[in-house]
Amino acid sequence: MTELFTANLEIINKRWPLLASALHAANIEHFDACLVNGNEQTISVNGIQLSSRHNRIAEAKLLIKQLPANCRDLTVYGVGMGDVPAVLVQHPHIKSMRIGLLNVSLFALLLTYTDQREWLSDPRLTLVHQLQQHRLPPHYITVTPELLLSSDDNARLRDLLVFNNNLDFANRSHGNDDVELQQRMRDNLATMQQDADAATLSLQYQPNQTLVIATGPTLEQHYAYLRAQRALPEPTRPLMISVDTALKALLKEQIVPDIVVSIDQNVTRDFLPDNVPDSVKLVYFPKSQQAVLQWWPGQRFAAYSHSKIYDEFHQQCPKLRLFANGSVIHPAIDLAVHLNSPSITLFGCDFSYPHNKTHAFWQDGKLGPSIANAKQHWVMNGHGEKVATDLNFRGYLLALEHYILTKPEVTFYNASLDGAAIDGTQYQECNV
Repeated sequence: MTELFTANLEIINKRWPLLASALHAANIEHFDACLVNGNEQTISVNGIQLSSRHNRIAEAKLLIKQLPANCRDLTVYGVGMGDVPAVLVQHPHIKSMRIGLLNVSLFALLLTYTDQREWLSDPRLTLVHQLQQHRLPPHYITVTPELLLSSDDNARLRDLLVFNNNLDFANRSHGNDDVELQQRMRDNLATMQQDADAATLSLQYQPNQTLVIATGPTLEQHYAYLRAQRALPEPTRPLMISVDTALKALLKEQIVPDIVVSIDQNVTRDFLPDNVPDSVKLVYFPKSQQAVLQWWPGQRFAAYSHSKIYDEFHQQCPKLRLFANGSVIHPAIDLAVHLNSPSITLFGCDFSYPHNKTHAFWQDGKLGPSIANAKQHWVMNGHGEKVATDLNFRGYLLALEHYILTKPEVTFYNASLDGAAIDGTQYQECNV
């Protein structure tokens, strides 16, 4: 304990005694920390600089410029070297500010070696260390280096912040400026006008339970269970909805789903089995390849997501609109909800790479992600352990958890603890 830490903690103890206790108990020995010199000094922690080493105040001001000019109440996630709150307290128009600590131990390290008393004493400022994980305030900024240093208990908040920081870029990549894709959707419009609306599936199915099947590695643990469910008499067996890339694995295991959902523009015939029973119904989006649609042996049902790129098509050819936020598992689950299924069990919805694999059935890299690249990102699994993943999967998981929060009338189960823990689901053991 240093004199600086004691001086900083004295203020914190008067204002936030619970936080002071947590800081006093924090362990900083596990950090690989050192000073880094440029035009100025900063601290490097586990190879990550907490701020610029050339012009820290200019960097802080650049972050603050992201806020609306008339912002009176704001939240800052992370502290870095303390430069952002130090600049903010110089703004008299700000009425209140919350500083969310993404890693209490990291903050203890900062207080050990730097003097933060000036901004800690500002009465407009509140330090918060027990943070809301699923919602963000109207006005906030993030001290970016701390996203890579956040504590495990703030993993979901970290993912939410990363997701929102990348949202504009992600939206641009799914925008309306892809000429080839726009032409494909126009070409598919005639097919969609001929095909049934996915909403009409509710006339055929009123499930008491739905099994939604993705292609995560843990799917391989449940082939026997799914085969047994499929073998039940039709009036008693659950509805089975599969994503497109799981279909090869399922048919190889003699498991025939009722419905397959496909939304990806890159899914070709190569991703699908040669012989699909004509009982299997296809729910597709306008981006689907025409060659896949014309080949599909069973009934086809058209749908859209809620993306603005489909608004014009929906006006010309109204169809069911399903929730989608990057992954085909989203509309597959939303379809089950549309069918008023009170219970939904998820299989292979791992959003991670358990068992050192990216997908069930498929060779590494065949569907895009490779285990060789799974070095930086992680999520917590159902056992409370870190499991490797990638940034996209973290975003898909977050979107699903937010979706589940909006569906309190549905009971969601997860069939495996080895993949990502999904907030809002209960574990259901699914063994034969």
